[in-house]
Amino acid sequence: MAQCDECGCFDDNWAESIDYPEHIAEDDDEKQQEWLEEQEAYEPYRYYYWHADIQEDYQMPAGYECLCQCCFGDFLNAGKIIEADDPSWDPETMGWFKPFTTECKQID
Repeated sequence: MAQCDECGCFDDNWAESIDYPEHIAEDDDEKQQEWLEEQEAYEPYRYYYWHADIQEDYQMPAGYECLCQCCFGDFLNAGKIIEADDPSWDPETMGWFKPFTTECKQID
């Protein structure tokens, strides 16, 4: 399933998990496809970059698991994605999904 964590666009794999409006029958593929094509975020032809439990040759910003090619490019151009050929690449800590982190303050 692919849905960009930055802009929210999605592909056909993600569309399989969508709850379609009630007026579209569950087994009516043609109506489902028509409805999907009306959705602004439906981008089935974009490439989606994943970052999960496998080693990748890029490091996404912390907490991002999936980015479409447009958002990935924006982050890459802004220097927020490090690629394996970058001198700052650390194969021990980079290339794996980094979850969101939050700092907690202790209340006295």
